[in-house]
Amino acid sequence: MNNLNRVQYRYSVNSVSTLFCFVIGLLSLSLYLEQSSSLIPKVDASNLAKNYTFLMALDSPNIGDEETNTDDLLPQPEGIDVDREGNVFVNEIGENRINIFNANGTLISTWGSSGEDLGQFSHPHGNEIEDENNQDINEVFVYVADQNNDRIQKFSKDGTFATTWGEEGEGNGQFLHTHGIDLDSDGNVYVSDRDQPSIQKFSSNGTFINKWGSEGTADGQFIQPWDVSVSQDDRVFVPDYGNNRIQIFSKEGDFITSWGTAGSGPGQFEGPAVVAFDADNNVYVTDSGNHRVQKFTGNGTFITEWGKEGQENGQFSMPEGLAVDLLSGKVYVSDTSNNNVQVFAPLEN
Repeated sequence: MNNLNRVQYRYSVNSVSTLFCFVIGLLSLSLYLEQSSSLIPKVDASNLAKNYTFLMALDSPNIGDEETNTDDLLPQPEGIDVDREGNVFVNEIGENRINIFNANGTLISTWGSSGEDLGQFSHPHGNEIEDENNQDINEVFVYVADQNNDRIQKFSKDGTFATTWGEEGEGNGQFLHTHGIDLDSDGNVYVSDRDQPSIQKFSSNGTFINKWGSEGTADGQFIQPWDVSVSQDDRVFVPDYGNNRIQIFSKEGDFITSWGTAGSGPGQFEGPAVVAFDADNNVYVTDSGNHRVQKFTGNGTFITEWGKEGQENGQFSMPEGLAVDLLSGKVYVSDTSNNNVQVFAPLEN
C-alpha cells in the first residue's frame, strides 16, 4: 500500500471511529436524560404565571412585657397555617407559643408557654388546622408538632388542650424529632420525623396506622424529611431536605414520583423545607438555602419564584414555614432567621 492509500485508509478508519463514538455518545446522553427526567422539573415557557408582590409583615409584641411594642419581631417563626376566616396561626419557637393574627395582620390571640406539661411546648415546629369545610367551627382543632417534647399536641382553636400522643423512641408512634404535620381528607394525621427519617400516619386521636421511610437516597428514603403536606387529591408530598428533592407518595405510603436536584436554578433546591398548595393545587416550596419560594404545577412543572437573601421586604434568610390562603391566594412565609412572617399577594399579569 503506497503512502497516499495509507493516509486515505487511516482517514477513513478515523472518520468511522469518530462517527461511531459520536452516535454512542448521543445514545448515552438520551438514555441519561430519559432516566433522570423525572427528577428535573419542566419549566413553564408560556410565562403565564402569576407574580407576587410584598403586602405586609406579621410581627408580635412581647406579651407580658411592661412595654408593648407592636414593632417587635417574632422570635424564630416556623410552622404556619390559615383558617377559613383568614386567621393565621404562627408557631413561635423563640417563645414556645402560638400567635394568631387576623387577615389584616393584627395579633388577636396568643397561647402556649415553655415546658413539658400539657399545653406547653419545647420548640413547636409544624402546625396544621383541621380541614374546616364540612365542620362546625367549634369542632375544628389545631395540631402542633412539639419537637423537643417528642409528641403531637391537639387543641381547640382557642388553645384549649384536647389530647396528645407520642414519646421519645424509634418504634411505632414514637419520635426522635417531630417536624412537619398535615391531615388528609379523612382527618388522618401525617408526621415527619427529621432524625428518625420517616413519615408516620395516625388517626385524628393518635392511633398509629402506618409508617414508611428510612435514611438514604433511594426512592422512599430520606435525609431529614423537613415537612409533610397532603394535597387536595390526597397525595403526600415530603420535602426531602438533605436530598434536595420533593418525594410524592400515596396515602398508604406507596412511592409515586420525585422531582428536584441540588442547585440554584429553576426546579433545583438547597434544602427544600415546606410544601403548601393553593386552590388550583399548585405546589409552593420554601427553598431555604436559596432564600426563595418556588411555585410549581401539581406535576412538578416550574412556574415562578421570588426572593433572595437579605433583610428587606421580599428578601429572606433561611425561610421555612409556608401557607397559602385558599380564598385570597395570599402566600405566608415564615422568614425564620429574619424573625418575621412575610405576606405576599398574587398579581395577575
